[in-house]
Amino acid sequence: LKGMFFSGIVRQLQQEVFMVTAIAVSVVVWNGIVVPHDTTQILPNICLPAVPFQLSAPALGLLLVFRTNASYGRWLEARVTWGRIISQSQNTVRMAATFTDMSTIEGQEALTQLARASWAFPRCLMNKLSGPDDEEAFQNEMIAAFQTQEEKSLANNNVMSDFARNILTARNRPVAALMEASMVLDAIPIDEKRRVEIDKSLVISGDLLNACERIFTSPVPLVYTRHTARFLTLWMMLLPLALYEEFAKMPETAAWLGVVGLPLIPAAAVISLFLFGIEELAVQLEEPFSILPMQKFCDDIKASNEDMIEWKIRSCSKASSSN
Repeated sequence: LKGMFFSGIVRQLQQEVFMVTAIAVSVVVWNGIVVPHDTTQILPNICLPAVPFQLSAPALGLLLVFRTNASYGRWLEARVTWGRIISQSQNTVRMAATFTDMSTIEGQEALTQLARASWAFPRCLMNKLSGPDDEEAFQNEMIAAFQTQEEKSLANNNVMSDFARNILTARNRPVAALMEASMVLDAIPIDEKRRVEIDKSLVISGDLLNACERIFTSPVPLVYTRHTARFLTLWMMLLPLALYEEFAKMPETAAWLGVVGLPLIPAAAVISLFLFGIEELAVQLEEPFSILPMQKFCDDIKASNEDMIEWKIRSCSKASSSN
């Protein structure tokens, strides 16, 4: 509860909650202060019967449930897909490290290139799903990851390897990174059957790329989103008018500051906060790639790939020294 008012969802709902609260204040002031002090007794109470709200509440609840479930389904599918991307990227490097002869410099360099390409694929996918905001960080990471030792010694961050240049100029960067991984794998001197087994992880990665693109390019239909939002907004705007009579029936001893129905104001604010909050949750979950920690996923892939290569090199060194 301490962090409830600092929640991002609560901050997003300030206008909606303020609107409903203002309507509730207007109803209480009119019915509880203005009308009782009207000497002519011709001013009517502003209120609505509760029956229409009781009848429409189940329909609104179903719309919110379906909306939330659809958005959560998209988020869950995106998270599962990224989990498989992490797994397949690590499997590619793990199997290649197991099958590659690391006693030679050529084998170590080939495996290092494959590990970088296996990391470049999810990083390119993240860039495609994140939009222009990620472009500068993406370019810096690509340039730094594929620079040779000679290029790094020049202390010039603008020096790019051929692979980094090809990635940055490609129309479909994830596909280009996947193609580079396939080419690097084909150059590694291993048995053909083992190469086919490793390539299966790259094939699955291509399928996962299509799954992410499908989620990214196919949002929840706009007509469904708008209808739910309009239904909820109109329902909440009129709700204080239907609740006033119930709060007015409270005993005079329960009246706040001597004003009948005053508790309606905080009640309307709380109800609007939670109902609009459900809608806002669905809105945020609908775009799962904006809330998934994809940068952390990519960093973990890069770190685990480097660890597997180092472990393989140490194992080969121990084996050669013991012989």
